[in-house]
Amino acid sequence: MRIEVALKICYTKQKKKRGAIKLKNIILEIVLGVIAGFGGITGIIILGIKISANTIIDRIEKRFQYSLDKEMEKYKTVLGNKTYISKTKFDTEFNLYRELSKSFFELTKNISILIPAVVSYQLADKEKQRELENEHYKIAHKSTVEAQDILNSNIPFMPENIYDGYSNILSLCKQQLNVFEQRWNVLYLATQEEKEKFSTEDYNRTNTINKNFREVNNTVREYLASLDVI
Repeated sequence: MRIEVALKICYTKQKKKRGAIKLKNIILEIVLGVIAGFGGITGIIILGIKISANTIIDRIEKRFQYSLDKEMEKYKTVLGNKTYISKTKFDTEFNLYRELSKSFFELTKNISILIPAVVSYQLADKEKQRELENEHYKIAHKSTVEAQDILNSNIPFMPENIYDGYSNILSLCKQQLNVFEQRWNVLYLATQEEKEKFSTEDYNRTNTINKNFREVNNTVREYLASLDVI
């Protein structure tokens, strides 16, 4: 074991000095130099040391090659996962996703207020409750239009999977608006109280909207992390 360590150290020093000399020749020269320093040894012992040296050399070569291959694969993986762009393009994309994230956060929040994920309390005064809900609807509707405009005006500048994620959230939010609007539908043959009720599916849809928004945020985060500025 000590011989192997000594050979590794000597090999590193000799490699820097001799450059292109083959590994086995370098280590054999080192071994024979050590032997000569002790006054010489018989040919049989020298032969045995040569065989031992060759075995050690093979081990060093294999370990070194394995380590080198492992590092190269790691380096290739890192490079393969990176997309190199200019700083101007990175800043443009970063600002785009920040704007999208902000507008869809407002949309998700306002839809969650309009139709909560769980049954919420209501005012005792039904007329005031309706006024409050109608105000929530106006805010949610405005948020939907704004988020839709930002998304559709930037379709060419984002990966398809990110666009699809935002588009799916927008579609679900529009469904919630449609559910709320049923209270004003004169063709819907039901009492006004029934028209204003939300189903379990409606409440669950709000949960899905929030879940999808978190997933899109993670996708955007991973995408931006894969970009590297030239």
